[in-house]
Amino acid sequence: MRSSEKFEVRILRSVEFEKLRDAMDVDTRKICTALLLTGMRYAELCRFRENPDWLDGKFVYLPRGSMLKVKAKQRERAIRLSDMGKTLVPDLFQSSFPPPQLPALDMKLRRLSKRILEGAPVNNKTFRKTWESWPVFYYPDKALQIALSQGHTTTTQYEHYLNIPFVDEDRKEMRKWVEGWI
Repeated sequence: MRSSEKFEVRILRSVEFEKLRDAMDVDTRKICTALLLTGMRYAELCRFRENPDWLDGKFVYLPRGSMLKVKAKQRERAIRLSDMGKTLVPDLFQSSFPPPQLPALDMKLRRLSKRILEGAPVNNKTFRKTWESWPVFYYPDKALQIALSQGHTTTTQYEHYLNIPFVDEDRKEMRKWVEGWI
């Protein structure tokens, strides 16, 4: 697939994320787990990795200038972490690997997801979209806080995240990932 081609961004169920995560090498696992548990864009995650002081244990504070997205609704934001996020996101700082270039990461994720999962392939955006979808499903009364943590407006959230077909079994499976977010 050429980089100019667009495709639907896949949203994972937690069992799919875990299958994919278990098949990743250690460095890719750290990156993708941090992408999932923060909901950051890849460029934001790369900057965060260079600035561990943005993490205070409960939140990641993305200051003005940390986001390159031209159309970003918020210029800075505080990303709330779940209990799992508080535990696993610091792992991002525990390795010396340079983050791969985005096309290389996406190629690796596409190949891995085609081998491990059925359906549409995964790319770096999958984790951000998956993360916002999980807390919105798990904590529907906290939709505004979730949107702000992601840097979205409620309109963006309503258009893209509130009609995700999860079921009660998904709620049980995603619990360990989202619990403690509130």
